[in-house]
Amino acid sequence: MNMPAHSRSRLVFTRRRFLQTSTLATLAATLPLDRLRAATGTATSAAPKFKNLVTGRRVRLAFVGIGGRGNSNIDGLAPLADVVALCDVDFRHARQNFARFPLAPRYRDYRQLLDEMHDRIDAVVISTTDHMHFPAALAAIERGKHVYVEKPLSHTIGEARLLKTAAAKHGIVTQMGNQGSAREGCRITREWLDAGVIGPVREVHCWTNRPIWPQGMAAPLPDPASPLPATLEWDLWQGVAPARDYAPGIAPFNWRGYLDYGCGALGDMGCHILNAPFYALNLRGDVTVTAKHSGIAGGVWPEWAVITYEFPRRGALPPVKLVWYDGKKKPDAPAALDAATKLGANGTLYLGDKGALYDADTYGGVPRVFPGALAKTFAASRPPKTLPRAAKSSIYLDWINAIKGEGPAPCSNFIDHSVDLTETTLLGNLALLTDKPVRWDAAACAATGQPELNKYINKTYRLF
Repeated sequence: MNMPAHSRSRLVFTRRRFLQTSTLATLAATLPLDRLRAATGTATSAAPKFKNLVTGRRVRLAFVGIGGRGNSNIDGLAPLADVVALCDVDFRHARQNFARFPLAPRYRDYRQLLDEMHDRIDAVVISTTDHMHFPAALAAIERGKHVYVEKPLSHTIGEARLLKTAAAKHGIVTQMGNQGSAREGCRITREWLDAGVIGPVREVHCWTNRPIWPQGMAAPLPDPASPLPATLEWDLWQGVAPARDYAPGIAPFNWRGYLDYGCGALGDMGCHILNAPFYALNLRGDVTVTAKHSGIAGGVWPEWAVITYEFPRRGALPPVKLVWYDGKKKPDAPAALDAATKLGANGTLYLGDKGALYDADTYGGVPRVFPGALAKTFAASRPPKTLPRAAKSSIYLDWINAIKGEGPAPCSNFIDHSVDLTETTLLGNLALLTDKPVRWDAAACAATGQPELNKYINKTYRLF
């Protein structure tokens, strides 16, 4: 088959053309904090007013980033919708899905895809590196396209808030790719905690086996013996990040450990493992965050970290301390657990006044009740199910149904859930970048008394 012209070469964008791709043209410079404060706020309960809903036919999807998680997202969405355009900066990395969908136009630059396919797509699925989630999602939203964006939603807190504002303004259906949001476990956890099964929760401990990529070491230097692969558009891969020479140790996977491209172990797994406690205990808003870690050098996230969030009272909920562990760190098993229960590679412990819940599932599973005496009492009288469930517990169907006007706002939409979850998660990374406690003022979108952290809340972008 002959390769389309847009597959052979990418569109060259001038500075003026780049700035025209977004009404938030300040991607070329640091986004002003006063704009963030004025444009964003806490989650709203108002019913969303969606536009451009698709009725009477299948939803037409474009995919940006189609290796790795992109491949998994295609697997989940292709049975539910039509795959009409594919984009990846490395055609070798994308070849499997090119072969699966030979009639779908191929692109290297998402901006060119959005320009040329504007009238032929309804929604965009973004599975790129973390640092490119925001520019690609914003460009799609401003064209009125519904978006599904992999976790974490953005590289910075400022970006997440701007995506919330843009989503509300354009009335599009949004979803972040933390699949546990659609499953039974997080709802059951909240129902049980709301019912007081273990009493008021005072502490939560969350941990992961990540990083499983090189982290906590100096960034690899470019290797003259490893030339740039002919199939990779390195400038497009770097995107809005500072320019550097190609280094084979970064793409296509190890980028997660680098400050310029990824959000480290917490960014990779926090939106999964923190999701259930965030949802059950309303862990958003003002908070104090402190971090211990192995050290940051060479622009790389640390080998291990222990991050403590201290949330004040939230309505009727008492103050709670949440501790995050990564890099093979774990909490000590509480006395409430029986001797036969070992803490797994990933998990969450909720410690209440009457007992504990232990969830060993990475994505938020059905927890176990401890100690044994409390578990026996609980088994005889479980709380009823009171929360709405996602269709077939599928984050994909949840999103597609909403685009077709056949369901409510998706479970991990930007307005009510995923932006605030991403903010809570990324506050841990903010604490890793300072040796002082971060006292987060949610209304101001700022760390109180720490203006030096503003550049991490709201970063500077390279034109590409």
